[in-house]
Amino acid sequence: MGFEQKKINHIFHYTKKISLLKSMIKNGFAPSYCIEKVGDNDYYIPMVSFCNIPIKDVELYARYGNYGIGMSLDWAIRNSISPVVYTHETTKFRNIHNDINNIQIMNLFGKMFQNAIKSKLEGNEDTTDYSEYEKVIQEINRITVPAIQHFKNWKVQYKGKEIITYLEKEWRYIPDLPGEANQIIHQTEEEFQLLKNNEFRKKPHFPELALQITEISDLRYIMIKNESQRNLIISILQKKFDEKKVTNAILSGNLLIFSPTNIKNDF
Repeated sequence: MGFEQKKINHIFHYTKKISLLKSMIKNGFAPSYCIEKVGDNDYYIPMVSFCNIPIKDVELYARYGNYGIGMSLDWAIRNSISPVVYTHETTKFRNIHNDINNIQIMNLFGKMFQNAIKSKLEGNEDTTDYSEYEKVIQEINRITVPAIQHFKNWKVQYKGKEIITYLEKEWRYIPDLPGEANQIIHQTEEEFQLLKNNEFRKKPHFPELALQITEISDLRYIMIKNESQRNLIISILQKKFDEKKVTNAILSGNLLIFSPTNIKNDF
């Protein structure tokens, strides 16, 4: 018998309110800044998180919300949603962003200090062009920032309990933010405290960058809190995708609408 791996062909996103579930079906997955501890540093990272877990395990992670949407893995890959890289206390590259930037910044400060001393001894002004150092730091960030955006500590503290996040097999949608918006916000930056105090813009922070559900064939699962909500969700789907397509998706088994109770009792 040949070697066969079990492949989970979907990624699952949770939410806490049915209003948010309805909004995701209609308007897509809108990213927001979420706090993440990477190594020894706290960051806010713009994202939408998904779990690549079996349906039988969905109820185990309902702490993130009693509602959810499962999208196909093909959809995830087409939209550049990627699995995170889990790190721990002795992972050698966990602080890669800070470590590399600190090296370059120290090199820049060292050069500026040397030139300042030399200029003072010679009685001249320092006219050195430091733009090349800035370009190097920008190029480093172009490489290291996407890495940090996909790093995650393998265990965290959640409401006083230790959670092994590695078991969630997280995937992330990281949007390309426009203009001057920060791709990551470090704990030392002013915006970090604004986000922590809920003084930043209203969530979702980037509704204009929502990842859309354009084909019902990419929609695999919808988790509702109770059976009384089924008709409501079907009605929303029919308005978005056409009644016949929705009926075919449900009857073919490509789309399953269920509640956590179904999973707990039937799987």
